[in-house]
Amino acid sequence: MPQEQNLSPEEYNAELLKKEQEVLEKNLFAKYNHVRLSVVERDHVEVYLDIVPESLNARGTVHGGAYFAMADACAGIVSRTDGRMYVTQTATVQYLRAATEGRLTAVGTVLHRGRTSCLVEIRIAEDSGKPVFMGTFLFHCIG
Repeated sequence: MPQEQNLSPEEYNAELLKKEQEVLEKNLFAKYNHVRLSVVERDHVEVYLDIVPESLNARGTVHGGAYFAMADACAGIVSRTDGRMYVTQTATVQYLRAATEGRLTAVGTVLHRGRTSCLVEIRIAEDSGKPVFMGTFLFHCIG
């Protein structure tokens, strides 16, 4: 983890991005589901998914599991931006509309960070900016 006191905010964010890209590269589930990382800052993360045929269900729309995989990866990364490790405790999600093509972008924001928990909001939108998914994830700190 970058030493926050020795780095400028820009350097700290660059170190976070590098570290989390390495972690995401080892996350074979996220990799298999085409989840990619674009922005990492303290308490703010963005990931994206370019919709491919494997992202779609039998109706030709993005499978709910693809949304959830994307959201869970984003939420896990943003929870760790304080340098500690977390595990997902609960998630509450809303599927708002169906996407069929293009790029989906998930934005994760920490709503509350406590001594043993972290509450994260995830919003996923299409290229047009139309929301397709939102959720909250509660994480338990394990160290």
